[in-house]
Formats: sequence, structure tokens, C-alpha cells
Amino acid sequence: MNKPFIQYCFEFLSHFSLRFQYRVADWTAFVLRNTSNQLSRQVRENIALCFTDLDKAGQQHLYQESIRHTCYAMTELAAVWCWPVEKILAQVTSIEVCEEFDRSTRGRIILAPHLGSWETLGIWLGKSCNAMIMYKRRKNKAVDSFVNEARARSGGSLVPTKKHGLRKLLIGLRDGGSLMILPDQQPSKSKAKIEAEFFGVSAPTTTLVQNLSSKVDCDVFLASMKRSSPPGEFSLSIQPLEHECLAADEASSAQYMNDQIEQLARLSLEQYQWGYRRFSNNAYASAK
Repeated sequence: MNKPFIQYCFEFLSHFSLRFQYRVADWTAFVLRNTSNQLSRQVRENIALCFTDLDKAGQQHLYQESIRHTCYAMTELAAVWCWPVEKILAQVTSIEVCEEFDRSTRGRIILAPHLGSWETLGIWLGKSCNAMIMYKRRKNKAVDSFVNEARARSGGSLVPTKKHGLRKLLIGLRDGGSLMILPDQQPSKSKAKIEAEFFGVSAPTTTLVQNLSSKVDCDVFLASMKRSSPPGEFSLSIQPLEHECLAADEASSAQYMNDQIEQLARLSLEQYQWGYRRFSNNAYASAK
């Protein structure tokens, strides 16, 4: 199978340091911030929707920093996906992992919001606990193969978001395995979801975490891999969540999960992925 163009780009960029990769991101961010494009429009819409208490200067600052970190998340994939595992994990210079995570002897669900470098988090979890990682297959087979091999090379296993994949997750959790889920993107039309507030706005929220937590007696954690300042190193954080709250009814579970993600995101708002279309079309229409 021929290499996709994006793989050539990342492999070339991987010959340079992370700081150089971030310089490329800075140039890209400058262009994106000052032109009309889908990313810049989506970031503006999300910030305007969620931060009505911020004045124009505050919203503009968050907009600029959000675009910059979105570009960081893209260019750093050259290192995350192409460097040797030991080399990229050596950039994780601050590790705050709760005792409950280290002591856990049963299945673990690790919620990883789109904050900081969640791809680096996946590499760390694959290396440390052979975590299962949910993924959606890409239409381009060459790209799909490249991404999957890059993500799984540290020891984790990728599980597709299909029915047979969900069965594998349940079996793995019951056998004491670890599972990484990105819980804060808008579920597709075919996926189970429920409305729950996120930054004060009603957002379609996955019920997968509630479904798994109600069926398996497991531990649940909230994790992030944030970029240090100045960028070039990463800080890992893993903290416990209340299993009982996540195993409750769908509405209570979804709201508890969104509240915990919001509290974490507010610690580094600029590193949250505001470029996602997180809310419903009605929410955006009402804001306009």
C-alpha cells in the first residue's frame, strides 16, 4: 500500500524538534486567524456561545490562543506519530497520577477530553496499561492504516466504534482492561446520545460511558496531557471520578460527566478544542 501524502508530510516534519514543529503551527495559525475558513468560524461561534460574560477583548484573546493550540495539535502529530515511543514519552516531564489509578485492580475507563495533546495521552496509556482506544475508521485506507499503526505502536489496541467493538470493550473491562474514550465530541446521528449542559449550553452528549459504567463494576478516571509553557513538554494528569454518578440514569450521568470535563477545561481554556462543532444546530441558530 502506497504511503498517503499526509504521512510523507509528518515523516518529514518529524526530523525537526517539537519547538520547530510549533513554529510551523504559529505560521499556520497566523494565516487561519486572519482569513475566513471553517475552523476560524467554528472557534468564534463556540466562544461566543459559551463565554457571553467575556468582553470582546477577552473573546478575541481566547480565539487567537485556541487557533494556535489547534495548530499545535496538528503539527505535533509529526512527533507523536513518527518519533520512537520512548522519545515522545520523554517529553512528558510532569506526571500527576492519583493513587486510585495505580492501585486499581479492576477495569478502568479513562475519559480523555479534547484538551491539550490527547494523542500523546493515548501513547502514554498504551505504554503504561495497554489501553484499548476507540476509533472511527477513515474512508481512505492508506490514511487509516497509517494512523492506526501510529496510535497502536506503544502497546494499546484500537477498537472500532461498531457493535462488535462495543462487545470487545465490555469483555475487556470485565477482564480488568483499560479503555480510553474521548467523551466530548458530538455523537453521530446513529449513536445513542442525550442532551446535557456544557459551558451553560445544551449539548448532545454520548451515553456510552453511562452504558459501560452501569454494566461493569469498574473504576473511572479523567485524564489530560497538557502542553507546558513554553511548549515543547507535556504535563500528565489523571484524577478519579465517581463511578456511581456515571452509572446513574442517563441524564444525571451525562451532566456529571460534562461538569467534570468543563472544570478540567477551564484550567486551560486555550488548549481545549473549540474547533469542534460541539453543540446542536439549534444552539448556534439561537445565538445568531
